[in-house]
Amino acid sequence: MSAIPQAPIVAGPESAGRRLDVFLSEKIPGLSRAQAQKCIDEGRVTVNRKPSKKHDRLKTDDVVAVEAQRIDEILNPTLIPQNIALDILYEDDHLIAVNKPAGMVVHPGHGNREGTLVNALLYRMPKLSDGFAEDRPGIVHRIDKDTSGIVLAAKTNTAHAALASLFASRDIEKQYAGFCVGDKPRDHEIISAPISRSRMDPIKYTVNSRGKEAITEYQCMASRSGVSAMHFHLHTGRTHQIRVHCAYRKFPIIGDEMYGERKATLQAIPPLDRPFAAQVVKCFRRQALHAFRIRFRHPASAEMVTVTAPFPEDFKKAFACFKIDECELLQE
Repeated sequence: MSAIPQAPIVAGPESAGRRLDVFLSEKIPGLSRAQAQKCIDEGRVTVNRKPSKKHDRLKTDDVVAVEAQRIDEILNPTLIPQNIALDILYEDDHLIAVNKPAGMVVHPGHGNREGTLVNALLYRMPKLSDGFAEDRPGIVHRIDKDTSGIVLAAKTNTAHAALASLFASRDIEKQYAGFCVGDKPRDHEIISAPISRSRMDPIKYTVNSRGKEAITEYQCMASRSGVSAMHFHLHTGRTHQIRVHCAYRKFPIIGDEMYGERKATLQAIPPLDRPFAAQVVKCFRRQALHAFRIRFRHPASAEMVTVTAPFPEDFKKAFACFKIDECELLQE
Protein backbone atom coordinates (compact mmCIF):
# COMPACT_ATOMS: atom_id res chain seq x y z
CA MET A 1 0.00 0.00 0.00
CA SER A 2 3.04 2.25 -0.32
CA ALA A 3 1.59 4.19 -3.27
CA ILE A 4 -1.73 4.72 -1.49
CA PRO A 5 -1.89 7.91 0.57
CA GLN A 6 -2.07 7.16 4.28
CA ALA A 7 -2.59 10.83 5.16
CA PRO A 8 -5.07 13.33 3.73
CA ILE A 9 -4.19 15.01 0.42
CA VAL A 10 -4.19 18.79 0.34
CA ALA A 11 -5.35 20.35 -2.91
CA GLY A 12 -2.85 22.85 -4.29
CA PRO A 13 -3.62 25.92 -6.43
CA GLU A 14 -3.21 23.81 -9.58
CA SER A 15 -6.15 21.62 -8.46
CA ALA A 16 -8.60 24.46 -7.87
CA GLY A 17 -11.77 23.77 -9.87
CA ARG A 18 -10.81 20.12 -10.45
CA ARG A 19 -13.54 17.51 -10.06
CA LEU A 20 -12.97 15.30 -7.03
CA ASP A 21 -13.02 12.02 -9.00
CA VAL A 22 -10.49 13.37 -11.50
CA PHE A 23 -8.29 14.69 -8.70
CA LEU A 24 -8.17 11.29 -6.98
CA SER A 25 -7.40 9.40 -10.19
CA GLU A 26 -4.49 11.78 -10.79
CA LYS A 27 -3.12 11.62 -7.24
CA ILE A 28 -3.37 7.86 -6.64
CA PRO A 29 -1.28 5.81 -9.11
CA GLY A 30 -3.28 3.09 -10.85
CA LEU A 31 -6.68 4.33 -9.68
CA SER A 32 -9.05 4.91 -12.59
CA ARG A 33 -11.68 7.61 -12.61
CA ALA A 34 -14.42 4.96 -12.41
CA GLN A 35 -12.74 3.40 -9.38
CA ALA A 36 -12.42 6.83 -7.77
CA GLN A 37 -16.13 7.39 -8.34
CA LYS A 38 -16.89 4.06 -6.72
CA CYS A 39 -14.97 5.02 -3.59
CA ILE A 40 -16.71 8.39 -3.42
CA ASP A 41 -20.16 6.85 -3.94
CA GLU A 42 -19.47 4.37 -1.14
CA GLY A 43 -18.73 7.23 1.24
CA ARG A 44 -15.02 6.37 1.52
CA VAL A 45 -13.87 9.89 0.63
CA THR A 46 -14.33 13.13 2.55
CA VAL A 47 -13.45 16.73 1.73
CA ASN A 48 -12.69 18.85 4.78
CA ARG A 49 -14.11 15.98 6.88
CA LYS A 50 -17.48 16.19 5.16
CA PRO A 51 -19.21 13.69 2.80
CA SER A 52 -18.36 14.35 -0.82
CA LYS A 53 -19.73 13.79 -4.30
CA LYS A 54 -17.78 12.77 -7.38
CA HIS A 55 -18.65 15.98 -9.24
CA ASP A 56 -17.62 18.30 -6.38
CA ARG A 57 -15.14 20.96 -7.46
CA LEU A 58 -12.11 21.42 -5.23
CA LYS A 59 -10.72 24.66 -3.88
CA THR A 60 -7.14 25.46 -2.91
CA ASP A 61 -6.22 23.97 0.48
CA ASP A 62 -9.18 21.55 0.52
CA VAL A 63 -8.25 18.48 2.56
CA VAL A 64 -9.19 15.21 0.84
CA ALA A 65 -9.15 12.04 2.95
CA VAL A 66 -9.57 8.52 1.54
CA GLU A 67 -9.83 5.11 3.19
CA ALA A 68 -6.49 3.55 2.27
CA GLN A 69 -7.71 0.02 2.96
CA ARG A 70 -10.59 0.37 0.49
CA ILE A 71 -8.28 1.77 -2.19
CA ASP A 72 -5.95 -1.19 -1.65
CA GLU A 73 -8.85 -3.64 -2.04
CA ILE A 74 -9.82 -2.03 -5.34
CA LEU A 75 -6.28 -1.84 -6.74
CA ASN A 76 -5.18 -5.27 -5.48
CA PRO A 77 -8.24 -7.54 -5.51
CA THR A 78 -7.63 -10.98 -4.07
CA LEU A 79 -10.10 -13.62 -5.17
CA ILE A 80 -9.97 -16.84 -3.19
CA PRO A 81 -11.81 -19.92 -4.54
CA GLN A 82 -13.82 -21.41 -1.68
CA ASN A 83 -15.64 -24.72 -1.39
CA ILE A 84 -19.08 -23.31 -0.60
CA ALA A 85 -22.18 -25.32 -1.48
CA LEU A 86 -24.29 -23.82 -4.25
CA ASP A 87 -27.89 -24.48 -5.26
CA ILE A 88 -27.53 -24.65 -9.05
CA LEU A 89 -30.80 -24.00 -10.86
CA TYR A 90 -29.51 -23.96 -14.45
CA GLU A 91 -26.12 -24.42 -16.09
CA ASP A 92 -24.65 -24.85 -19.56
CA ASP A 93 -21.43 -23.89 -21.35
CA HIS A 94 -22.39 -20.22 -21.43
CA LEU A 95 -23.95 -19.32 -18.10
CA ILE A 96 -25.06 -20.50 -14.69
CA ALA A 97 -28.06 -19.58 -12.53
CA VAL A 98 -27.72 -19.95 -8.76
CA ASN A 99 -30.30 -19.77 -5.98
CA LYS A 100 -28.39 -17.44 -3.64
CA PRO A 101 -29.26 -17.79 0.05
CA ALA A 102 -30.01 -14.77 2.20
CA GLY A 103 -26.86 -13.57 3.95
CA MET A 104 -24.49 -14.25 1.05
CA VAL A 105 -22.87 -11.30 -0.72
CA VAL A 106 -22.71 -11.62 -4.52
CA HIS A 107 -19.13 -10.42 -5.03
CA PRO A 108 -16.19 -9.33 -2.83
CA GLY A 109 -16.23 -5.78 -1.57
CA HIS A 110 -15.30 -3.69 1.43
CA GLY A 111 -15.47 -5.96 4.48
CA ASN A 112 -16.52 -9.01 2.41
CA ARG A 113 -13.47 -10.55 0.76
CA GLU A 114 -14.51 -14.16 1.40
CA GLY A 115 -17.68 -16.21 1.52
CA THR A 116 -19.24 -14.52 -1.51
CA LEU A 117 -20.96 -16.07 -4.51
CA VAL A 118 -17.90 -15.24 -6.62
CA ASN A 119 -15.62 -17.16 -4.22
CA ALA A 120 -17.94 -20.17 -4.53
CA LEU A 121 -18.19 -19.96 -8.33
CA LEU A 122 -14.41 -19.77 -8.73
CA TYR A 123 -14.03 -23.01 -6.79
CA ARG A 124 -16.64 -24.76 -8.92
CA MET A 125 -15.42 -23.69 -12.35
CA PRO A 126 -12.02 -22.64 -13.72
CA LYS A 127 -13.29 -19.91 -16.01
CA LEU A 128 -15.81 -17.11 -15.72
CA SER A 129 -16.27 -14.01 -17.86
CA ASP A 130 -14.06 -11.03 -17.06
CA GLY A 131 -17.08 -9.25 -15.59
CA PHE A 132 -17.47 -5.53 -15.01
CA ALA A 133 -14.50 -5.38 -12.62
CA GLU A 134 -11.56 -7.53 -11.57
CA ASP A 135 -13.29 -8.62 -8.36
CA ARG A 136 -16.57 -9.47 -10.14
CA PRO A 137 -15.81 -12.24 -12.66
CA GLY A 138 -18.97 -13.62 -14.22
CA ILE A 139 -21.29 -11.25 -12.41
CA VAL A 140 -23.84 -9.65 -14.72
CA HIS A 141 -26.28 -8.38 -12.06
CA ARG A 142 -26.69 -8.45 -8.30
CA ILE A 143 -29.29 -8.89 -5.59
CA ASP A 144 -28.88 -7.62 -2.04
CA LYS A 145 -27.04 -9.62 0.60
CA ASP A 146 -30.22 -10.30 2.59
CA THR A 147 -32.38 -11.00 -0.46
CA SER A 148 -32.51 -14.63 -1.55
CA GLY A 149 -33.05 -15.99 -5.03
CA ILE A 150 -31.75 -16.16 -8.58
CA VAL A 151 -28.43 -14.70 -9.69
CA LEU A 152 -27.12 -15.21 -13.24
CA ALA A 153 -23.39 -15.47 -13.91
CA ALA A 154 -21.66 -15.65 -17.31
CA LYS A 155 -18.93 -18.13 -18.15
CA THR A 156 -17.73 -16.39 -21.30
CA ASN A 157 -17.24 -12.77 -22.29
CA THR A 158 -19.61 -13.27 -25.22
CA ALA A 159 -22.38 -14.48 -22.93
CA HIS A 160 -21.64 -11.68 -20.48
CA ALA A 161 -21.97 -9.01 -23.15
CA ALA A 162 -25.22 -10.52 -24.43
CA LEU A 163 -26.77 -10.80 -20.96
CA ALA A 164 -25.64 -7.30 -20.01
CA SER A 165 -27.31 -6.01 -23.17
CA LEU A 166 -30.55 -7.79 -22.25
CA PHE A 167 -30.52 -6.21 -18.79
CA ALA A 168 -29.77 -2.79 -20.25
CA SER A 169 -32.62 -3.04 -22.77
CA ARG A 170 -34.98 -4.45 -20.10
CA ASP A 171 -35.47 -7.67 -22.06
CA ILE A 172 -34.99 -9.87 -18.99
CA GLU A 173 -38.10 -10.50 -16.89
CA LYS A 174 -37.41 -10.47 -13.14
CA GLN A 175 -40.03 -11.49 -10.60
CA TYR A 176 -39.82 -11.31 -6.81
CA ALA A 177 -42.05 -12.31 -3.93
CA GLY A 178 -42.07 -10.29 -0.75
CA PHE A 179 -43.95 -9.46 2.43
CA CYS A 180 -44.71 -5.89 3.48
CA VAL A 181 -45.96 -4.27 6.68
CA GLY A 182 -47.78 -0.96 7.02
CA ASP A 183 -50.40 0.60 4.76
CA LYS A 184 -52.53 -1.71 2.63
CA PRO A 185 -51.24 -1.82 -0.97
CA ARG A 186 -53.55 -1.59 -3.96
CA ASP A 187 -54.49 -4.85 -5.67
CA HIS A 188 -52.25 -3.83 -8.58
CA GLU A 189 -50.01 -0.84 -9.18
CA ILE A 190 -47.10 0.31 -11.30
CA ILE A 191 -44.84 2.52 -9.21
CA SER A 192 -42.85 4.88 -11.43
CA ALA A 193 -40.63 6.94 -9.12
CA PRO A 194 -37.01 7.93 -9.92
CA ILE A 195 -34.34 6.78 -7.48
CA SER A 196 -31.01 8.32 -6.53
CA ARG A 197 -28.43 7.90 -3.81
CA SER A 198 -29.40 9.66 -0.58
CA ARG A 199 -27.57 12.89 0.15
CA MET A 200 -27.77 12.16 3.88
CA ASP A 201 -26.43 8.60 3.76
CA PRO A 202 -24.29 7.31 0.83
CA ILE A 203 -25.37 3.72 1.53
CA LYS A 204 -29.09 4.45 1.16
CA TYR A 205 -31.23 5.36 -1.85
CA THR A 206 -34.32 7.52 -2.05
CA VAL A 207 -37.06 8.64 -4.43
CA ASN A 208 -35.85 11.82 -6.08
CA SER A 209 -37.22 13.64 -9.14
CA ARG A 210 -33.63 14.03 -10.37
CA GLY A 211 -32.83 10.34 -9.97
CA LYS A 212 -32.75 7.55 -12.53
CA GLU A 213 -35.98 6.08 -13.88
CA ALA A 214 -37.26 3.25 -11.69
CA ILE A 215 -40.41 1.22 -12.37
CA THR A 216 -41.80 -1.49 -10.10
CA GLU A 217 -45.05 -3.31 -10.83
CA TYR A 218 -46.76 -5.34 -8.13
CA GLN A 219 -49.79 -7.47 -7.42
CA CYS A 220 -50.96 -7.78 -3.84
CA MET A 221 -51.70 -11.49 -3.42
CA ALA A 222 -53.21 -11.11 0.06
CA SER A 223 -53.43 -8.47 2.77
CA ARG A 224 -54.53 -8.83 6.38
CA SER A 225 -53.96 -7.01 9.65
CA GLY A 226 -51.34 -4.62 8.30
CA VAL A 227 -49.20 -7.21 6.49
CA SER A 228 -49.32 -8.09 2.80
CA ALA A 229 -48.02 -10.83 0.51
CA MET A 230 -46.66 -9.29 -2.68
CA HIS A 231 -45.67 -10.35 -6.20
CA PHE A 232 -43.26 -7.89 -7.83
CA HIS A 233 -42.25 -7.43 -11.48
CA LEU A 234 -39.16 -5.29 -12.00
CA HIS A 235 -39.20 -3.17 -15.16
CA THR A 236 -35.90 -1.51 -14.21
CA GLY A 237 -33.08 -2.70 -11.97
CA ARG A 238 -32.00 0.12 -9.68
CA THR A 239 -30.16 -0.60 -6.45
CA HIS A 240 -32.62 -1.33 -3.61
CA GLN A 241 -35.47 -0.55 -6.01
CA ILE A 242 -38.24 -2.68 -4.49
CA ARG A 243 -37.24 -1.74 -0.95
CA VAL A 244 -37.17 1.99 -1.73
CA HIS A 245 -40.47 1.96 -3.63
CA CYS A 246 -42.28 -0.01 -0.91
CA ALA A 247 -41.01 2.33 1.80
CA TYR A 248 -42.05 5.27 -0.39
CA ARG A 249 -45.59 3.84 -0.56
CA LYS A 250 -45.53 3.35 3.25
CA PHE A 251 -45.57 -0.45 3.22
CA PRO A 252 -41.86 -1.30 3.70
CA ILE A 253 -40.52 -4.80 3.24
CA ILE A 254 -40.66 -6.84 6.44
CA GLY A 255 -37.24 -7.12 8.05
CA ASP A 256 -35.75 -4.23 6.08
CA GLU A 257 -33.75 -2.45 8.77
CA MET A 258 -32.54 0.25 6.37
CA TYR A 259 -35.89 1.41 4.97
CA GLY A 260 -38.40 0.22 7.58
CA GLU A 261 -38.64 0.39 11.36
CA ARG A 262 -40.05 -2.92 12.63
CA LYS A 263 -41.24 -1.88 16.10
CA ALA A 264 -42.67 1.46 15.03
CA THR A 265 -44.55 -0.12 12.11
CA LEU A 266 -46.03 -2.89 14.24
CA GLN A 267 -47.10 -0.41 16.92
CA ALA A 268 -49.00 1.56 14.27
CA ILE A 269 -51.17 -1.50 13.60
CA PRO A 270 -54.43 -1.66 15.63
CA PRO A 271 -54.02 -3.88 18.74
CA LEU A 272 -56.55 -6.48 17.60
CA ASP A 273 -54.68 -6.93 14.30
CA ARG A 274 -51.22 -6.96 15.84
CA PRO A 275 -51.01 -10.69 16.76
CA PHE A 276 -51.39 -11.84 13.15
CA ALA A 277 -48.99 -9.18 11.88
CA ALA A 278 -46.42 -10.19 14.50
CA GLN A 279 -46.83 -13.83 13.49
CA VAL A 280 -45.84 -13.02 9.89
CA VAL A 281 -43.06 -10.62 10.89
CA LYS A 282 -41.51 -13.26 13.17
CA CYS A 283 -41.06 -15.58 10.19
CA PHE A 284 -38.17 -13.43 8.99
CA ARG A 285 -34.77 -12.60 10.40
CA ARG A 286 -33.84 -10.75 7.21
CA GLN A 287 -35.62 -8.66 4.61
CA ALA A 288 -38.52 -10.60 3.15
CA LEU A 289 -37.59 -10.59 -0.54
CA HIS A 290 -36.96 -13.57 -2.81
CA ALA A 291 -36.09 -13.41 -6.53
CA PHE A 292 -38.04 -16.47 -7.61
CA ARG A 293 -38.27 -16.24 -11.42
CA ILE A 294 -36.24 -14.90 -14.31
CA ARG A 295 -36.96 -15.20 -18.05
CA PHE A 296 -34.57 -14.31 -20.84
CA ARG A 297 -33.51 -15.21 -24.35
CA HIS A 298 -30.45 -17.45 -24.26
CA PRO A 299 -27.36 -15.60 -25.56
CA ALA A 300 -26.27 -18.54 -27.72
CA SER A 301 -29.41 -20.42 -28.81
CA ALA A 302 -31.82 -17.44 -28.73
CA GLU A 303 -34.39 -19.75 -27.11
CA MET A 304 -36.43 -18.47 -24.17
CA VAL A 305 -35.18 -19.73 -20.81
CA THR A 306 -37.23 -19.62 -17.61
CA VAL A 307 -35.52 -20.25 -14.28
CA THR A 308 -37.40 -20.53 -10.99
CA ALA A 309 -36.00 -20.68 -7.47
CA PRO A 310 -37.84 -22.60 -4.72
CA PHE A 311 -38.95 -20.56 -1.75
CA PRO A 312 -36.86 -20.83 1.44
CA GLU A 313 -38.38 -21.94 4.74
CA ASP A 314 -39.11 -18.45 6.06
CA PHE A 315 -41.20 -17.71 2.97
CA LYS A 316 -43.04 -21.02 3.25
CA LYS A 317 -44.00 -20.20 6.85
CA ALA A 318 -45.22 -16.72 5.89
CA PHE A 319 -47.20 -18.08 2.92
CA ALA A 320 -48.82 -20.61 5.29
CA CYS A 321 -50.04 -17.75 7.50
CA PHE A 322 -51.99 -16.42 4.51
CA LYS A 323 -52.91 -19.92 3.26
CA ILE A 324 -51.16 -19.17 -0.04
CA ASP A 325 -49.91 -22.14 -2.09
CA GLU A 326 -46.40 -21.12 -3.14
CA CYS A 327 -46.30 -23.98 -5.65
CA GLU A 328 -48.98 -22.27 -7.73
CA LEU A 329 -46.90 -19.08 -7.80
CA LEU A 330 -43.84 -20.99 -9.06
CA GLN A 331 -45.88 -22.71 -11.77
CA GLU A 332 -47.52 -19.58 -13.22
